[in-house]
Amino acid sequence: MSEDTKEFSIFANQLADVAKKISLKYFKQKIKIKNKLKNGFDPVTYADTKIQNQLNRAILKTFPDHSILGEEESFIKKSDFEWCIDPIDGTKSYIQGVPLWGTLISLSKRGKTILGVVDIPALDERYIGFNHVAFKICRGKKTKLKASKTKNLSKAVLNTTSPYLFNNLQDQISFEKLIKYVKSTRLGGDCYSYCLLADGHVDIVVESGLKPWDIRALEPIIKNAGGMIRTWENKTVFNGGRIIASCNVKLFNDSRRILKKPS
Repeated sequence: MSEDTKEFSIFANQLADVAKKISLKYFKQKIKIKNKLKNGFDPVTYADTKIQNQLNRAILKTFPDHSILGEEESFIKKSDFEWCIDPIDGTKSYIQGVPLWGTLISLSKRGKTILGVVDIPALDERYIGFNHVAFKICRGKKTKLKASKTKNLSKAVLNTTSPYLFNNLQDQISFEKLIKYVKSTRLGGDCYSYCLLADGHVDIVVESGLKPWDIRALEPIIKNAGGMIRTWENKTVFNGGRIIASCNVKLFNDSRRILKKPS
């Protein structure tokens, strides 16, 4: 199985190369944007849909029996294997010229994510996790990922994209409680916050209302770097939901206790 996963990782990196070429072509350029919502703003660009289309075509050609769950287009099949694609995670950052967006590619087998690739094109950084290893490739240099050893909330760095994107007001209030216990809190970052956690620069990431394509690719990266990632309910993140990622079990438990504490 490990050899199979290694071969899948080679293919996933090829997919990431395709996505990177497309996304960088349109980054900071005039590009067509649509809004998915009647109330609110959830943008999708021509780059999002083009990447999804190109990656889907490549997967269906190479692995015609595999299922694909994509943010912009899916091909759901009865298969042990399912690819999960977020062509541009952080589309708002993308259209605003902020370089912290990324492409998320994962592969699961029988409901368990076995491979995750997160590419941050504008920074020329790629994060990969599979077979009990996690590493990044930054400007061509490969280094092993290792989460920090921070054990106390009072010394922890906490990240989230935005509490205003949380699923409901109660989750926002719970997050505001956690802020009071940590050393510092930073907003923004989308998928990149999780990459920073795996690389030892961030200690906790908390979010609410995520979809499977927002989080699956990050699970093997964080776990194989020594971190922990589960839902607020202490369940698998496979289907998204309310997420706590941390550099170790202690910070996870301490954060979860505060987030779940009745107001």
